[in-house]
Amino acid sequence: MKPFVPLLCAALAALSLSGCGSGGAAHPDLVVYNDSTRVIYTITLSTSTQSQSVSAPQDLGLLERGESYGISLEGESGPFTLELKGERGDLLARCRSSFEGKRLALTFEEDGRVSVSRDE
Repeated sequence: MKPFVPLLCAALAALSLSGCGSGGAAHPDLVVYNDSTRVIYTITLSTSTQSQSVSAPQDLGLLERGESYGISLEGESGPFTLELKGERGDLLARCRSSFEGKRLALTFEEDGRVSVSRDE
């Protein structure tokens, strides 16, 4: 799982440098969509061996409603946990799923759930 760290770090660095709300990997394996009126400030993706986070620059939201962020896993597979956090680090949602090579869309819904759909 070692390739996961540099790839995610590169994607996270690209977002923090760009300062934009929609971004990430050009051909992502996981896409996080915000379909809620609540603003996402931090995305944390954890596997059994590591955890990485992306946040917007201080005092800015990472994803507002209608925005997305893509993460490339480059050959990674297996279970993961996604956490979405608010402005003060409060947990907005947690989702557990598994990546098996098909793109996943993870949507933060208005009711606080995260729905997961797989591209077939």
